[in-house]
Amino acid sequence: MAIKKGLLAIAISLLTISIFTSIHEVAANEDDIMVGAYYYIWWGIPFNPHWNESIKYTPFLGKYNSSDPLTAERHIIWAKQHGIDFFAISWMGEGRWLNWDFDDIDYNLKVFLSAKHLENFNFCIFYETVIVLNTSLNEGKNFTEIFINDMTYAAENYFHHPSYLKIDEKPVVFIYNIPYLYNKLGTEKAQSLLGWLKSEFDIYLVGDVGEGPSPESLSSDWLYALDAVTNYFFSNPSRGWHQILEDAKNYYPLWHSSMNPNGIRFIPNVYPGFNNTGLRNVSNPVVLPANASAFRKMLNIAMNNTDKELKMLMITSWNEWLDGTAIEPSLEFGETFLHIILEIVPELPSITTLLSVISITIAIAYYKVNIKKIFRSWRARRDLNPRPPG
Repeated sequence: MAIKKGLLAIAISLLTISIFTSIHEVAANEDDIMVGAYYYIWWGIPFNPHWNESIKYTPFLGKYNSSDPLTAERHIIWAKQHGIDFFAISWMGEGRWLNWDFDDIDYNLKVFLSAKHLENFNFCIFYETVIVLNTSLNEGKNFTEIFINDMTYAAENYFHHPSYLKIDEKPVVFIYNIPYLYNKLGTEKAQSLLGWLKSEFDIYLVGDVGEGPSPESLSSDWLYALDAVTNYFFSNPSRGWHQILEDAKNYYPLWHSSMNPNGIRFIPNVYPGFNNTGLRNVSNPVVLPANASAFRKMLNIAMNNTDKELKMLMITSWNEWLDGTAIEPSLEFGETFLHIILEIVPELPSITTLLSVISITIAIAYYKVNIKKIFRSWRARRDLNPRPPG
């Protein structure tokens, strides 16, 4: 009896080590690829709801309001269930310098942060450079002062939030359209602003450097102060799916080899389609039909080309319904795009699943330890009670 108990204790101990090693390995796999999606919180603002513009497809949730806490809850739950780790939230700053919807969008961000399911999910700021810069110029305001105020405000209100995305313990900030920033401000002013941002708040700075598709189209000036680069729209939707996928296969590896020697990481981009028909100031609209098969292929290419250290990819977008890039469930596509992410991206099993596996494995181990005794007992009973001859 003592020997049996000892063997059983050893077996359970070894099993426990094996289980927790497996859990650690699964968790490591989960961390291998971090999936982010660009997220928009401008929907349903009373005087500028955006739903009255040229919307592509029909959200499952209808014409929702980003100021409704239930909207954030549902989006976060959907994202977490399907392998998305964080939202890069479109943000125009504090916005009090302008009598428009920038401050309403900031309010909606605070509503988003009240979501109970934000635990074990992350967010970061995706600064809308083009919108803020153009608006400041149109209003005769100083963009440099606005940018400094916005980033100071973000540091005070968001960077220390427990769910704020951090890399190497640094808060992550995405800056939209770095080339546009340089074109409008000039190299010296743009670099001065980005340099200030890095030194003042010790952030991890990710720059959207345009469509590419080749990194050879970049100016080396644009890389100043950046920790990582990405393309909000890789390649160009007007090139069609076949060429976009070819560009991804051919150029994603080149982005790595071009950026890494500079100490800069590359974040590949994925999107389900594009359609900017009917939007203001669009004279030559482009339609790239939403395509589940193409999205799957592009996601696979991105997965195979994530940076070995950063291990991140970005999806354009969760809910930009104006451009037809939303992967949020719709009446037209259901949860198709989310299911594709879930199929391709490694997922950590639920606690219930792990406990079930542990229970079954312990039971198996117990019987392995006792199998010889069980067999001997069965054979003894057979010998004592032989079957009658035929």
